[in-house]
Amino acid sequence: MCCDVPEAVLLPPGVAEMLAEYRRLHAATPIDWGGENPTGPGRDYGRWLNLRRLWSTVRETGSWPEGVRRCLPDPLPCGLVVVTVTPSGLPTTAGPAPRVLPGAATEIGVLIDSRVEEEAEVVVAGAAHRVGPGAVALVLAGVTHDRPQCMIGETQLSVAVPTDVSRLRLRSGPISRWAVTDDRAEGWFPEDRLRKWDFHGRPFFHGNDVVLDVPAAPLTVVCTRGMEFDQVTATVAPRPGEEVEVELEPARVYDAAGRGWYGGDLHVHMNYSGDLVCGPHDAALMQRGEGLHLMNLVAGNLLGARIYDREAFEHFAGEDLPWSIEGQLARWGVEFRNDLLGHFHALSPTGPPVRYQTGHERSEHPQDWPPNATACEELRGLGATVGYTHPVFSPLADGTPAGAFVNPRSVEARELVADAALGLVDSVDLLGPNDAAGTAILYHHLLNCGLRLAATVGSDVFLSHSRAGNFSNPPGWARAYADLRGEPLSVAGWQAAMRAGRTFATNGPWLELDVAGHGPGDVVAASVGTTLSVSARVVGSGVEVLEVLGPDGVLAETKGAEGGELLTELTVSVPMWIAAQASGPEHDSVLGPSVFAHTSPVYVEIDGHGVARAGSARWCLDWLNRLEALARAHGRFDTEDQLNDLLAVLDAARGFYGNLAEPTDRG
Repeated sequence: MCCDVPEAVLLPPGVAEMLAEYRRLHAATPIDWGGENPTGPGRDYGRWLNLRRLWSTVRETGSWPEGVRRCLPDPLPCGLVVVTVTPSGLPTTAGPAPRVLPGAATEIGVLIDSRVEEEAEVVVAGAAHRVGPGAVALVLAGVTHDRPQCMIGETQLSVAVPTDVSRLRLRSGPISRWAVTDDRAEGWFPEDRLRKWDFHGRPFFHGNDVVLDVPAAPLTVVCTRGMEFDQVTATVAPRPGEEVEVELEPARVYDAAGRGWYGGDLHVHMNYSGDLVCGPHDAALMQRGEGLHLMNLVAGNLLGARIYDREAFEHFAGEDLPWSIEGQLARWGVEFRNDLLGHFHALSPTGPPVRYQTGHERSEHPQDWPPNATACEELRGLGATVGYTHPVFSPLADGTPAGAFVNPRSVEARELVADAALGLVDSVDLLGPNDAAGTAILYHHLLNCGLRLAATVGSDVFLSHSRAGNFSNPPGWARAYADLRGEPLSVAGWQAAMRAGRTFATNGPWLELDVAGHGPGDVVAASVGTTLSVSARVVGSGVEVLEVLGPDGVLAETKGAEGGELLTELTVSVPMWIAAQASGPEHDSVLGPSVFAHTSPVYVEIDGHGVARAGSARWCLDWLNRLEALARAHGRFDTEDQLNDLLAVLDAARGFYGNLAEPTDRG
């Protein structure tokens, strides 16, 4: 596989038994290992429909059937048959039939779309399926090389194409990410690799010398190695029984480590229920194949008492994981989770916390108590750095915090505003499964209150899920780069850079900021009237806007900035912070809904004073008031004292922001 570490080192007895238990659970209930997976009825649709668009459309229309109908691709994708129930019959349409190899089987999807006003019954592959008036139902049917037909009603359809087998050998220098697709856009995988698909629905696996069975048909092979590399493509058409070798080497776009910067993904779930079971070899392959310098695998619960990967974390806590090499390190950490107050990751604590979560009804700690502040303090005491993850899912476009309080238990970072004021937080994740624009607004308000928080990234990928949009992306699809100031990569050095704010967050572009010779995290001592030269530089695909930002918003910008540079001069009148941001729309090379990068700030002080904006302090006070109202209405507290513990945290934070809320001459 990817490393020569003995199996006994990778899988000590407790970890081996943990994985064996997951395989037993997976065999009994694929996808959901404990009756706690909240993804709803759309999961099976992910092979053929864009789930992100589907869930969004269902919310907009208020109708599951209408959402499915609107999201059906045109033309239909490979392996999907649509049967429309009408008063006059069962007309069918189908996408391309998938190829199936000798001795193999595949599944097709049959979407039953009822357009009648009474319950209907449709027989698919010998089984009767009842569908309500105007409803839709997705039925999975198995077909093989020798039996490629499926009976739908009284009609037999050919729904698969028997195809001769060939073999493909893929080689690269270092371990890389590969995608192999046939002429029907179906993915093909080696037997010993997890089968996964990314945000764009593209298959992927990792290796540098792999062999796989493929159809004797036209194939497209794509190779890359994470965001620091371009992708390279080859096309082949192997003959039946032939083995074809493809050797590819993606070109570098930029070399972060060569500049002293190392990229880290601080929020990666190895196992988190799902339709796959991920072992250490799998995780190691993905890290190597993405060129990810630092990977923080996290132990965490989902909705109940099970703490996924707890045994692995507790065995290896505080140690580099066995597959770590020079320039690529992995550690176990924790995602502390409370769905009312927020989630945060802890990088490399030296031991387990008293609690891994609070507030989940079927857990041993069902109350929303103690406050997250307690866990932040405890895990920092164990040597961890703490960063709140997926902070908001709303763009916060109305100028208030209201969008972060729409759903009572939405996992947004409600307690971040309090815990940051109390000095318990090191960073804010600007990228992951969150709304980047809304998160940046929250981050800027915190910066405006003088809080020096690093910009970081926790992708929140689930390595044990095959098709889940950005959740099934490879680790490090978004990452934070930290400037280690010429020191070799170490977890302690990365944490020190994070605490100092020498970081930027990105899902692709390389972003540089220089303020009078200073970089992110630095402090510039200035006087009123000082002129500062500022430059921002970006490298990478998909960037349309490059901006220099400050407490009042955009200070300078350039558009059409892919591979561009922005130079400006700023005259200082009040203390401020200065950051760079690069952005663009969805792009093929970025495994998320938009292109985004944002630096931590350079801080400009006058006479030793930093920025303190009264308007942002009032915005944060509004946030705290909304959190108190939410906790009173929806919190799970057994006693008044438990609620009072949270209120005490909020009141302490109100003292911090209240002192800033009165206008001053310090900006």
